[in-house]
Amino acid sequence: MPRTKKAAGTAVDKRNGRRTEVAASSLEKFALPRHDPPWRLETRRAWAALWADPVASALTPVDRPVLLRWADAVDRASRSLELADADPIATGSMGQEVESPYYGIADKAIRVAERCEAQLGVGALNRARLGIAILSERASLADLNERIMSSGGDDGDDDPR
Repeated sequence: MPRTKKAAGTAVDKRNGRRTEVAASSLEKFALPRHDPPWRLETRRAWAALWADPVASALTPVDRPVLLRWADAVDRASRSLELADADPIATGSMGQEVESPYYGIADKAIRVAERCEAQLGVGALNRARLGIAILSERASLADLNERIMSSGGDDGDDDPR
């Protein structure tokens, strides 16, 4: 028995750009949990900016641990960079000058934050890689045609054809 054919334009295939659309519940905004030491101002601002971004509407409850990991990594990187910049040169095991080990901690934290951002779709390139389209208010061709037709389409000029 042959398979039934899908209606035109509904087949999910990477060749035609269609992807599987899954209905998902969105993640409701939640506050950063208590943290010791307290969250840095930079982290709190990044958290607020994330929730203000349209990409937050695509987050689901399963993204919560990634969000918390991202916030922790941003906080850890900020804290480590401040400590490293305060004393950028440390003494190595043989008495030589070496960069502060806090720079290494900050580098690892930044890499974790970047991986989380890639998963969450934070940043234009990450959104594009995930196929997330942030729709801006644009008039479709049908909207423009409707406006022209409703106004009569006659602006008083002679037809240039």
